[in-house]
Amino acid sequence: MEHLVLAGSRVLVAGGEREAADALGAELRAAGSPSVQIAPGLEQVAAHAAAAAPDVVLVLGPVAPVRTLLDPLGLEAGPPVIAVEDLAGGRRLGEAGLAHLRLLLEHRAMRRRLGELEAIVASQALAAFRDTETVRLDALDRLAQAAEYRDDNTPEHMQRVGALSVRLARGLGLPDRTVRLVRRAAPLHDLGKIAIPDSILLKPGRLDPEEYAVIQTHAVLGARVLADSRSDIFEVAEQVVRSHHERWDGTGYPDGLSGEAIPVVARVVHVADVFDVLLHERPYKEAWTVEQAVAEIRAGAGTQFDPAVVAVYDEIPDRTFERLRRTL
Repeated sequence: MEHLVLAGSRVLVAGGEREAADALGAELRAAGSPSVQIAPGLEQVAAHAAAAAPDVVLVLGPVAPVRTLLDPLGLEAGPPVIAVEDLAGGRRLGEAGLAHLRLLLEHRAMRRRLGELEAIVASQALAAFRDTETVRLDALDRLAQAAEYRDDNTPEHMQRVGALSVRLARGLGLPDRTVRLVRRAAPLHDLGKIAIPDSILLKPGRLDPEEYAVIQTHAVLGARVLADSRSDIFEVAEQVVRSHHERWDGTGYPDGLSGEAIPVVARVVHVADVFDVLLHERPYKEAWTVEQAVAEIRAGAGTQFDPAVVAVYDEIPDRTFERLRRTL
């Protein structure tokens, strides 16, 4: 075995019994890793990961709890989380496991360097496009800030809806660019409420039919601000703003669209918006528990919500919803 097979690689060992974790740590150090952190308890994992910035997290036991802890929204932004058993079939790595681990790390490093090279090569050709893109994204951000002043809950509602929408969009397998645009567009979903009078928007209790009809106009009014652009950024934002109150069964507003005629980005934001509204107090309602809100979303599959979006939603652990609820 090459003694320095892991030279330069920082490793965090998570989970398992202390004795097994220490033995694995000794094996990794012998293989040349300059930094091996041990976190047998899950409560220690996040702190160690933040402090040590490991290149990889090796797990003695189930991977899912550790992965959820380090990356609750599933954005794959952190280090790879790998079960030791998947590398070597046991609690020790051995030559084969260490060699496999090194290949994974080298592949990840190569992908990172390739991405950096592609960015450098493309930077000049795309400079003008990026400048235009920056202006458009900045415009969306400023519109979102303006909408925050008129939201009938809190500015954090918009950001929570954006975060959950990303999770759902990724779960549906939407293209990466669409997912990124959903993240920027989702906080704009109630942009049109800027035009709704406070007497209606902030009214405690139920609205009468005439007041509810005024509230419904916010979808069209907000979409008008974003309409007639040749940019996919504004196109996605317009779809979200106009159609996030459409229902799968065709009984929503403003256009009475049904099924897949509703833009998929709006179907995603619809679920995220309703879930967050249920979780938090509004002038007209008390906050629901996570369990109650989750059950309501699941019950609406096929009537109010796209069943495919709810299926992705069903795969998200309840503890992630609770963590998201407390994030902002």
